Amino acid sequence: MKIVHVLGSALIVVCCLAAEPTWNPGDAAKEAEQDIRSGHIKFYWAGSIASRPVGVPFEVAKNYPKANAGIGCVTNDIPLRERQEEYARRYNEKMFAYVSQKH
Repeated sequence: MKIVHVLGSALIVVCCLAAEPTWNPGDAAKEAEQDIRSGHIKFYWAGSIASRPVGVPFEVAKNYPKANAGIGCVTNDIPLRERQEEYARRYNEKMFAYVSQKH
């Protein structure tokens, strides 16, 4: 029974890590296009106490699911935060262009 618990926990960890974006800003537009094709419209938000949609008007982003690009987390990894924000900006830019032309 213990082995089942260990294997189940390992599977959950792998799935969670696999779902995490690469945070490579160069991949953001491509991943946004994949989400558009699959109908999975969302906007990335970032910030600690007061999170905000990155590069998108709040009034637009609040109508869609919120994705985490470093919300509420305190970290000393400044380069990670910078990559997350740039990724979010590029992703959101592509998604916003799609949503804007759709309406």
